[in-house]
Amino acid sequence: MACPNAIETYRRILREVSEARIPGSTEAALRLAHALAEVLSYCGSDLPKLLPQLVSEALQARPGSQTVRSVLHLFLRRVLELSSSHGASGPRGEVVSRAIAEVSEYVEGVREAIAEIGSRRLEAGDTVMTYSYSTTVLRILERAAKRGVDFEVYVVESRPVAEGRLMASALGRLGLRSTLVVDSAVRYVMKRVSKVFVGAEAIAANGAVVGKVGTSVVALVAKEARVRFYVAAGLYKFSPETVFGDLVAIEELEDPELIVPRDRLGEVAPFLGRGIKTRTPLYDVTPPEYVDAVITERGLIAPQLVYYFAREFLGVHYQYVGLEKLAEEVGRLWS
Repeated sequence: MACPNAIETYRRILREVSEARIPGSTEAALRLAHALAEVLSYCGSDLPKLLPQLVSEALQARPGSQTVRSVLHLFLRRVLELSSSHGASGPRGEVVSRAIAEVSEYVEGVREAIAEIGSRRLEAGDTVMTYSYSTTVLRILERAAKRGVDFEVYVVESRPVAEGRLMASALGRLGLRSTLVVDSAVRYVMKRVSKVFVGAEAIAANGAVVGKVGTSVVALVAKEARVRFYVAAGLYKFSPETVFGDLVAIEELEDPELIVPRDRLGEVAPFLGRGIKTRTPLYDVTPPEYVDAVITERGLIAPQLVYYFAREFLGVHYQYVGLEKLAEEVGRLWS
């Protein structure tokens, strides 16, 4: 693969990520990291300028996704560490391949640990509710089913992207019973639910959870109904910038067809921009008091305490090197 092809592939995947066409935040982040690894492998003298630019494009495309930020950070940091041990003249392809393999293995280990811990929260006769699509939540349910736990699942459709439909399909392929419900029916069916499991895009310093838009509504309804609300998220989803007062950005999708189907668009098209606007936020923020626990690779943690556990992941003294600066350092390695 030539350098231009690697860049084109990276930007194609980045478009899919920005348009929320890759289900699951971790899957999106890993695909992007693998594409960036190809750029590192096939582009040489242009890297000092190119790499920071490509990383900046990723941050602009999904500013609210700590998952993307953390996975790219883990990958580039590992490249830097391995290159230091090999020396600047070390084999670039070997360093990059090993770095992306180690990061993928680490993330996989985190998800497996969460699946094992989370699956033990399910009991025979439970009725679970899920929102949006989360591979980690899917693994929790699969692991519980393999242990012989009998349960049912309500899957909320999760507009605007309707990732709940993908979740229902995935559950069906696993042979698990599920009922797909529209978003507006969450309160109606919550009285039949015993536990809620969702994924996350980011966790802030105060324990607030950034998730797909509508997550906070499900959490509010669950709290009203006294139903346990669990967030399945690795510690790498913690947002260190929020420690210093930065806010997690909430981006919006611009396609009006996410609200009005194509076959009905003609009814409102004459008025779009002239009296009718569409707003399609991708994420919202769930207050920590609505969350019973965050299921991490270290166990169940109160959302307000995630910060203390994440410090170990990010470094004891919180000497966090920004992703853009890290990209500059890596870009200079083989220039």
